[in-house]
Amino acid sequence: MRDDLPVRLDGVVKRYGSRTVLDGVSLEVTPGVTGLVGPNGAGKSTLVRSILGLVRLVAGNVRVFGLDPALEPRRVRSLLGVVPEDECAVPGLSGVEMVRYAARLCGLPGTESLRRAHEVLDWCDAGQERYRPVETLSVGTRQKVAFAAAIVHDPRMVILDEPTNGLDPLERRAMLGRLVTLARDHGKTVLVSTHVLPDVQSICDRVIVLARGRVRLTGSIDELTRPATPSHRLEGDGPLAELARLLNARGLPARLADDEDDETSAAGAILIEPPGPARLSLVWEAARDAGVVIRSLEPAHRPLEEVFVQTLRDAETADVTSDESVSREESHAAP
Repeated sequence: MRDDLPVRLDGVVKRYGSRTVLDGVSLEVTPGVTGLVGPNGAGKSTLVRSILGLVRLVAGNVRVFGLDPALEPRRVRSLLGVVPEDECAVPGLSGVEMVRYAARLCGLPGTESLRRAHEVLDWCDAGQERYRPVETLSVGTRQKVAFAAAIVHDPRMVILDEPTNGLDPLERRAMLGRLVTLARDHGKTVLVSTHVLPDVQSICDRVIVLARGRVRLTGSIDELTRPATPSHRLEGDGPLAELARLLNARGLPARLADDEDDETSAAGAILIEPPGPARLSLVWEAARDAGVVIRSLEPAHRPLEEVFVQTLRDAETADVTSDESVSREESHAAP
């Protein structure tokens, strides 16, 4: 039976010798932008290779748009575009030649491959740098060329490994914007494997946390970063401590956000109990009386880094408890 879900893994196990790299991994990658995060050695690269059909599994199965990459690797790879973390350029080729070469490998004819190469390089803002040998290009331009080569054949899904490594702030913002555009405006599924958690929180719809070869957490960014106690975050300019005092006095609990070390600070944020439509006017009136200019008022979220660190701690505790249980069972079973 065919399955149009972009990626589904069920009970995937992969070992290198005696080392288990993926340990019963089951997950789904749904349309939109998904972040794959985890510490070094978590198994992220092996998981991506499993999706591409580049490793032989011990157990479990993988489906990519309903196809088995182990049985139909060419068809699966024709549906995917990949931007690896490691350098993948061919020295001696110009940027546009590199992208055209990728298009030819995907089966596009000569003239069409050149047209598509220029089209995607224009979209990536490669400029005239595309005519220089790839080995002479800056890190940012090489990343643009690699990204263009990954999407030149119009794949249904794009996988990127550390896509913002080495990019300056402007290039980083532009790269993240292109990923959102691919998903939102062009209907592509995007899987981003990265250590940069603020990037994940800013562009991803969902996140998968992998640690020691197991999926430890998965869900939407909104669900996972929602605080245990619902609150709204108000950011503004002016005496926020006075605004918080007025709101509390008028029956709406409020406090300075944790990032406010100085209560006399003229800029920052406060956390308030969700005011609801009926009490929203109370916030604006108190801000006017306190002399605060409100810049934003929206539901508060925890930093993804906080969620990530707590997940790793919980995983370590669970694994230690599991190991101790196994040791006790083995000792009881010994004659």
